[in-house]
Amino acid sequence: MTLTNPLLSEDQDRLVAASIELGMQQIQREIAAGRIPPTITEFSALHDYVDANEFGGLCDEDGQWRRLFPRETATDEELFCEAANRVQDALTKWLANSAERNALLVTNLIDDALNAACLAVQTRLKLDYGDVAGVFFSGEQKTVFEEMFARYALCEIAMMSKDESA
Repeated sequence: MTLTNPLLSEDQDRLVAASIELGMQQIQREIAAGRIPPTITEFSALHDYVDANEFGGLCDEDGQWRRLFPRETATDEELFCEAANRVQDALTKWLANSAERNALLVTNLIDDALNAACLAVQTRLKLDYGDVAGVFFSGEQKTVFEEMFARYALCEIAMMSKDESA
């Protein structure tokens, strides 16, 4: 018997939605840590770098997936696979959005760039404090820097994507 687009219970639907959110956060952390390239656009490509099946808590031994999808019968197994596919399909769609996919990476790059630039100025001027930088790069000044550097970082990531497809 093959299930055709089976209906999930409310609890199962909530778990799928929560797993999608968790999976997005986990992927962002892996990208920011450098374990996954920021150019990944397909869930299946994640397997080249990490055990992608673990994203979203799908493989947690004692988690809610085991409780809500017991996999005791063939029908249970098909329902689990359908739900897991929903999570992975949603993550594939999300991965196609480079700005959102790389948000944590870009945030970290901006922080690193600002800190490095301020340190360079302070080192050259032989300063042992960063109070002025902290005040100067707050409010609008910081926002302008973040926006400019985010565009630059996303441009570099876009160029990486073009290099990989060539």
